[in-house]
Amino acid sequence: MNRCGLFLTLIGAMPALLPAQDAALVGSLAPILMAEDRRVLDTTVLARAVEHPDPLVRRTAITAIGRIGDHAGLRLLLPRLSDRDPGVVATTFFALGLLGDTTASGPVVDRLRQSDSLTDEALAEAATTLARLGDASSARVIRDLLGDVGEITGSRRQAMRAQATIESWRLGANAPAAQLRTLASDTSVSLRWRAIYALGRLGEAQSGDLLVGALRDPVPLIRETAAKALTRRFAEKAGLDPATIVSELARAFADRTPGVRINALQAAASFRDSSMVTDAIPLLVDEDRTVRIAAAEALGAAGGHAGIVVLRDAVQPDKNDWGVRQAAFLALARLDPAAFAPVGQQWLHSPDPFDRLAAIVAWSALGPTSASRIEPLVNDPDSRVSGAALASWVRLDSTARGRQQVVAMRAWQGEDQALRSTALRILAPTPTDASLDLLIEAWRGGVKEIRMTVLEMLGGWARRDPGVVDRLAAPSRRAILERPDDADLRALAHRQLPRLGEVWGPIGPVETGRTFEDYRQLVSVYLLATENPKVTIEIDRRGTIELELLPRQAPLTVANFLRLVDRRYFDNGRWHRVVPNFVVQDGDPTGTGEGGPGWSIRDEINRLHYDVPMLGMALSGPDTGGSQWFINLSPQPHLDGGYTIFGKVTGSYSALKRILPGDQIRSIHRGGAP
Repeated sequence: MNRCGLFLTLIGAMPALLPAQDAALVGSLAPILMAEDRRVLDTTVLARAVEHPDPLVRRTAITAIGRIGDHAGLRLLLPRLSDRDPGVVATTFFALGLLGDTTASGPVVDRLRQSDSLTDEALAEAATTLARLGDASSARVIRDLLGDVGEITGSRRQAMRAQATIESWRLGANAPAAQLRTLASDTSVSLRWRAIYALGRLGEAQSGDLLVGALRDPVPLIRETAAKALTRRFAEKAGLDPATIVSELARAFADRTPGVRINALQAAASFRDSSMVTDAIPLLVDEDRTVRIAAAEALGAAGGHAGIVVLRDAVQPDKNDWGVRQAAFLALARLDPAAFAPVGQQWLHSPDPFDRLAAIVAWSALGPTSASRIEPLVNDPDSRVSGAALASWVRLDSTARGRQQVVAMRAWQGEDQALRSTALRILAPTPTDASLDLLIEAWRGGVKEIRMTVLEMLGGWARRDPGVVDRLAAPSRRAILERPDDADLRALAHRQLPRLGEVWGPIGPVETGRTFEDYRQLVSVYLLATENPKVTIEIDRRGTIELELLPRQAPLTVANFLRLVDRRYFDNGRWHRVVPNFVVQDGDPTGTGEGGPGWSIRDEINRLHYDVPMLGMALSGPDTGGSQWFINLSPQPHLDGGYTIFGKVTGSYSALKRILPGDQIRSIHRGGAP
């Protein structure tokens, strides 16, 4: 099913419309939702909507203009900076940041200089917008805000200062580093943390001593943030002594806060310094199992005989949960192939396909000598395993091309689309005429997943040899020059193969397959709902996570998620990605991170922040969300404005913090926990 078929069965699954809805309001909001979903700047609809008497309609239309991204919408947005409703003004600042047109910088600054009232909400959005615009004028204003100087009034500067600080990393080389260094020692915890975060994101060379000092800050979040920034790359840039930084990070291994221990281990791993092994070993039996994962990964990077001994013990089934054992297993392979080999062979023959997948990764890291170990798994009954084995075998063994071609051709002639995609990359390794002809044949097959692989392969070739695109004009290959109906393919071409994207024309309008009545019902059920939907995630051996979905901020994303929940799509899935103290991710029924529902939905970037654990859509590019989602485990401001937030964790975080790679989701269902 593609984007156009996404809602064909959705409406029938919706609850009955709420009583006493304002029909006129529904009629005003539905066209906005339709225009945004089709990625069309419908000036007739949106120009009328931004003047609508109801602030909700104005805010919805303004957000839609920003999300559509057409710079022609600027003329509709700028007048709303003087709207009579404070929420509309805040939304207008936000939309201008989404639009990214630097010509808006002057009007934004002019609005901030006016003497009338602006709410703190609007001022915070204005600070974010200036950082997103990032031109020289915006950068100067951010610098003045951090330095508490300039033409903007003192009260407004104070209201904007915290947000300007946390967003200033977006300015890159234009960021006000001197002002950030001053704020990194401020008495305000809020400003101090934000400045440390921004300096860490920037990798600002002169802030090394400040970040080292922040490892001893009394506030755990500041210690976490500093530890994350102090990597080998940063130390080299800042001219810091690596041994000193490793020693400081090793001291933080004993911090009372798990997040500090995790971030310190991850940063220390980048130095590959065996001197930290003695301090890291105790964390392999830490009370927090996600700390154990970080410790295993750090020991794998550090080297040293002592690490080998404890990792060999940690990989035993009676010692740890699967996620910790997997981390120790991969680390052991890096450290000592001889010690790894017996357990590595066991995992290759394990009845659990995820053991076999981990074994392929571990053996592959050992290089070409492992090819003979991996080759038998190309015939594995599990297509996930056989596909991974085939890709690794080809990468490791250049002497077996004949056998590999035979296996790849057999896979290409099969029905598993992921395996066929792997085979296509093997059968067409370089842009020869024969390879191009095979890609065109694959394109003509019409399977979306294969077509996306074709575009990715062509894009990779074209980046090395732009002449590849010209060769598509040959009469036998011109089928690919015809504009496809699928907007996802058009969007991928614009990212991967811009010249082909130009031939196909603009990404929009998107044919969604939805009627105007569909949008009316979506407005009634999601935008005008009196209560937010609740969802519960039940995790084997870990407990439950309660979520509150946020349909007014992301109605189509929430509708898509609930549709999958009602289909029991997520039940019995495995957490395929867990990055300690960063995110947990699920939503792929294959458990590999490569799967999805067969369609994608558009992004619904909103004004929410990844400050507390929030539910966000995972992406592989703009508008590529489908079924995979994540929850952040700690504040991650750099994710703001890049990934749709459509829910938040409510209640206890205890189950969330205990999740390990490979843990199973028993069920995701509507309603709160019993």
